[in-house]
Amino acid sequence: MRNAFKVTAVFLIVLTTLSACKKKTDDPDDFTIDTQNLTPCTGGTCLFEYTNYAAMVDQQIALTTGQHRIFFATKSNSFSTTRIYMQAPMQGDKFLITAADILAGKVKHLFSCSSCDYYNLTPIAGTVKGIKVANTNNSAEKWLLDAHIVVAAEKSKIPVDTIHIKQYFTLAVK
Repeated sequence: MRNAFKVTAVFLIVLTTLSACKKKTDDPDDFTIDTQNLTPCTGGTCLFEYTNYAAMVDQQIALTTGQHRIFFATKSNSFSTTRIYMQAPMQGDKFLITAADILAGKVKHLFSCSSCDYYNLTPIAGTVKGIKVANTNNSAEKWLLDAHIVVAAEKSKIPVDTIHIKQYFTLAVK
């Protein structure tokens, strides 16, 4: 009986030690993005582009020279244009924009329509993940982004919609 207790106690101690020593992977850049179910473009024309060494400077999202990579998704139809701008670091082959980054203004939403009755939407939560895609056959550099952006009416924290973008972004032609 005493030996069974010792064996059980030793087993539990070893098991506890092994589970406590297990490496935790809390690296926020430790993610992948599958290439399935890309966002379709319905009801208009879409562009998924980015520019290097840029910055967003005002509410109308004028891009200037800066130290960031700016991704922008544009959807246009006969009466309106919607743009989502996402500011990512220039360094590395991956990035993660968190909800805190979104609240800090690294993601912007711009809707323009000359004859619409609408209200401005502001990103308030979500995530944006990006991975640089390896070049094949001397192809141009591109990035795969997976974004889930929660928007609210301007000056509100009540969510009204979630925007999902999962698409390849190519370098914008100047």
